[in-house]
Amino acid sequence: MRNEEIIIDLADPVFTKTIRSRQNDKNGLKITVNVRELGNSVDLTGYAVKYEAKNHTGAFIRDDAQIIDAKNGVFSYTFTSQAVSTSADWTAYFVMEKNAERTSTPDIRIVLKRDVKEGNMKIENYISDFEKAIEQVAGYRKEIDDTNKRIIDTNNKFVELTTLINAKGVQVPKITTESGGQTISVSDITKNILDEIAAKGAGMNTIYCATGVQNTIPSSKPWRGISYFNQNNIGFVIAKDSVGGFYTNYLNGNNGWTGWTNHVTREDFVGWDFTVQGFKRSTDTYWTQMSITNASNVEGRQVTRAKRSGDQVSVIGSLKNIKEGQVVFNVPAGLRPAQQITDVVIIAGPPYSICEFNVETGGNVKIYNITTDKTIHFSINYLV
Repeated sequence: MRNEEIIIDLADPVFTKTIRSRQNDKNGLKITVNVRELGNSVDLTGYAVKYEAKNHTGAFIRDDAQIIDAKNGVFSYTFTSQAVSTSADWTAYFVMEKNAERTSTPDIRIVLKRDVKEGNMKIENYISDFEKAIEQVAGYRKEIDDTNKRIIDTNNKFVELTTLINAKGVQVPKITTESGGQTISVSDITKNILDEIAAKGAGMNTIYCATGVQNTIPSSKPWRGISYFNQNNIGFVIAKDSVGGFYTNYLNGNNGWTGWTNHVTREDFVGWDFTVQGFKRSTDTYWTQMSITNASNVEGRQVTRAKRSGDQVSVIGSLKNIKEGQVVFNVPAGLRPAQQITDVVIIAGPPYSICEFNVETGGNVKIYNITTDKTIHFSINYLV
């Protein structure tokens, strides 16, 4: 068993150390905690200590911790099977409770990496994001292939019908107006587009549907399409909206409409890369260390770094000897905000106070309301 010994000061609002383990490593990691307040031991006599954690999906864990030395504020927590059941970034903390009193520590980041072994769980629970994406793409391809097959079948029926028409001299309804317009056009938002299509009965029709019409496609954009019914209450609809979305729907007799299905195209994956972790945007970056000027990193603390994930940028670090209003570092291109970002950062104490943290559109970072003898620990997040 691995034992991580950490010191947590209740007077420090930021705990920068990250605890790392792996999914399903139950009883494989123990954290031994020394609780301090302004550097002095905290007496835990009469207290119960709990471990609480949650992840981005909303999963929540509350477990008992074991007090080792109450007088000197030492306790431990061994990760249970529940605590390591899901691979994710967890936000955790310890709670000290005594009667009506409740005190919690600063947040602790717990990173549980994925476990690819089957263990006692179903293998489908270990399918990677990449494999899930491949399955989704395969499913989309099948839906598109099925739709294409139905279209081909429809075309074959047209050939048969044309042969019959030519042989019998039969006149059939047109699928467009004389000017090439659609045979079904709905702009009245009080009407139901699916009812209007079904009301046409057997045959093929061209369709226009405006924004706001009832039971329209999920994007709610105006669209044009084709319907084909070989019976009055059995047939399908193909729809293409004004922004490139591709949808289908099917009326299955007395069972009603199956619902709109959105089909992806190759263009939907532009700007995304496949990695072993799953889908990743081409604009995403790993942690990049910032070059510091007019300040200095804090020894023993995490260096100043920045990272982009999707449309979110995170900037973290610790600085001291800061020259107020001067450029302390520059966020690289691709991570810069569209407009100036201003956030409030706590100045380490005692006494504690706040300063103004600014990220300009050109990437320059400046800090105000601070003197050179102060230290800050920050975690800034913004959208680009």
